[in-house]
Amino acid sequence: MSDYVPYEKTHRLRQLLFVTTIVDAEQGDAIIQINNDNEAAICLQMRGKGTAPKDIALLNGTSKKDVIFSILRADKWGSYKAQLENRFAVSKAAKGIAYATPLDSVAGVSIYKMLSNTRQFEKPMKAVERKKGMKKK
Repeated sequence: MSDYVPYEKTHRLRQLLFVTTIVDAEQGDAIIQINNDNEAAICLQMRGKGTAPKDIALLNGTSKKDVIFSILRADKWGSYKAQLENRFAVSKAAKGIAYATPLDSVAGVSIYKMLSNTRQFEKPMKAVERKKGMKKK
């Protein structure tokens, strides 16, 4: 049996970010698309309510918000941020806020692969290769 080699010794690890994006109601689908374009592994969209007083909320049109939580690789943050800035510049209704918090650790290689959206699939060993690698008793 071969010696155990840690995953981080054979693969490049990338920093992960927990990204929160808050936009006016009905704008969340566009943000989900931006997340998909930047290979976000997980997107959770929730409905929220802004904290502005009612009289200010009436000036803006609504206090309902879409809150999108996602996990994004740090190397995709620049592209994500640029696409958000373009989206926020479209109109007053498309404004929002986004911030990222780095994740320090993840428990388990399988979880890391899922969250980092690693698309490397290992091929199963063929029967002949398995027989060659087996030790005789």
